[in-house]
Amino acid sequence: MLALFVTGGCTGKGLVEPRREVPASEAAEQPIQAEAPVPGGLGWVTTSGSVQLEVLPQFEVLDRRTGTLDLQLLLRLRGMGEVTGERPPLDLAVVLDRSGSMAGEKLLAVKQATLDLLKELKPQDRLSLIAYDSDVEVMTDRMLVDEAGLKTARAVVLGLDTRGGTALGPALYRGFEIFDPKTRKEDVLRHMLLLSDGQANVGEQNPQVLGQRAREGFGHGVSVSTLGVGLDYNEELMTRLADQGGGRYHFIPGTDAIPRVLSDEFAGLVATVASGIEVTMQMAPGVQVRQVYGYAWQETPQGASILVGSLAAQQVRDIVVRLQVNFGTGASGQLALGTVDLRAKDQTQQGKPVEGKLALSAPTSTDPEQIARSERTEVTVRVAEVESAAQMQAAAVAVDGGDYDRARKVLQDGVVALEKQHKATPSPKLVKQIEELKEAESGLDAARQSAEQAKIYGKKSKSKAYKLGK
Repeated sequence: MLALFVTGGCTGKGLVEPRREVPASEAAEQPIQAEAPVPGGLGWVTTSGSVQLEVLPQFEVLDRRTGTLDLQLLLRLRGMGEVTGERPPLDLAVVLDRSGSMAGEKLLAVKQATLDLLKELKPQDRLSLIAYDSDVEVMTDRMLVDEAGLKTARAVVLGLDTRGGTALGPALYRGFEIFDPKTRKEDVLRHMLLLSDGQANVGEQNPQVLGQRAREGFGHGVSVSTLGVGLDYNEELMTRLADQGGGRYHFIPGTDAIPRVLSDEFAGLVATVASGIEVTMQMAPGVQVRQVYGYAWQETPQGASILVGSLAAQQVRDIVVRLQVNFGTGASGQLALGTVDLRAKDQTQQGKPVEGKLALSAPTSTDPEQIARSERTEVTVRVAEVESAAQMQAAAVAVDGGDYDRARKVLQDGVVALEKQHKATPSPKLVKQIEELKEAESGLDAARQSAEQAKIYGKKSKSKAYKLGK
């Protein structure tokens, strides 16, 4: 059994910090923290405002038979509460690609979907419409979507035409300029929705530079989601922007899917109960963060900072983190692993900051039977899923380089590993993932037929891998 089960933001030792009376003028600035630790349980849990964070180890008893150990942790975040129909005001920037490659059905589908999206906005919402080709044009600048604003927005959308190149980078920068952090109100959701069908070829084009700008925007309370249309956009750039911006990435293979994807994105946005979610891990001496699967993260001197983004009511995000534990020569027994800090904005309480803190420790043993009995198979299954997603991604990259034999071997090895795991820990999730990898392998022959089929294969496989990692 693990050492600590906590229902709230507490100190690293599981102790409640002393309370003090907070004047009403300060209350809005104070982070929401939890009440008190509750002993017992099978994992570590903190509930802070509208976010619950649970940390589950793959093995509750750490294997100390060797000097080092790879330990997989599952960080499970859940949006608390229910969708009530009410939501905070939305400050939305829609950044539309109108370069020459968008001519025809693509632009028509984007116009239709944007007009449908306008119907979902409320009079207290604000809308910025930004169109980019070789230049960037702000069509509406944080305009209230009242009756007059809605009429203006519709006219702007209907009047869009195509021309020129793809100044995606400058358009992204212009969007962040509109969201001035000095005017931020905590009860407002600020979100940028960026659409593109091609390669950025005007202004800044480096995915790392643009991704860092998205991360800076996330730090100022602005999230970014991206929509890649067709087969010619840069998915590395689009996924990086969404990950670093705390939003979602969508692959749209054809114009008929644009309305559905936009609707899905907006539905998740308006159901948001927590935004700006970031998890920081500070590890004890001898413990290091080696990998975070599926989410943008940065190494820190003590551990790692993980960008999560937002959570809708009852939405669950499962993040796998791989630690390396160096036991050293100390005596066996309970081992401190470090702390996990949660920070977010509670959108059910006007964007009030929330915080939670967990101290992680676990018993160690050299008894193989005790270690085996302590396995949490749900974590084992999730680890197998994210590893399988990485294999699907690797196979797609191999196809991009024309190495079909390499792609086939990666997928076949993945199936063998999943089948072995399914035999040990039977799971419908593993069965589904085995089928996904077999389907990916069967699609290799079609991908060989033409450059277009290879592009389709790559985009679809990478999109599946991306979603599985989330």
